[in-house]
Amino acid sequence: MMNKLDLVELKYLSKAKEGMNASALADIIDISKFLNEPNGITGMLFFDHGYFGQILEGNRSAIEETWSRIKNDNRHFNIEFLGITEIQDRRFPKWSMNLFDAQEFAIAFPQFAELIKKMHDSDGENIRILKLLWQKV
Repeated sequence: MMNKLDLVELKYLSKAKEGMNASALADIIDISKFLNEPNGITGMLFFDHGYFGQILEGNRSAIEETWSRIKNDNRHFNIEFLGITEIQDRRFPKWSMNLFDAQEFAIAFPQFAELIKKMHDSDGENIRILKLLWQKV
């Protein structure tokens, strides 16, 4: 069993490469679940308007190993590491990985619905909104 002191959460944002579609997202989720579950990693992936936002939870060493794969993945760029922090409890204990678009995220987390509604097709504004969102999640 993992020592609670080893439990961390990692957050990042990135821009998807052109051509990211439902099939590519399904592949990301399938591979993530396959790799995350045996390593005790849980979390969620947000994708909308061409941007990813991800929160990963788990043992520090497993999270750092996963992060090294993610940051070298060529399906995204402009990767902004938002931090890794120690946490007491998981927020997504049942999800080895779960995918949300903006609408699904607003339904699952209604406290962020107003912020999500502000997303539109302006890249600069979307990244600003996502940074605000990821600071609050």
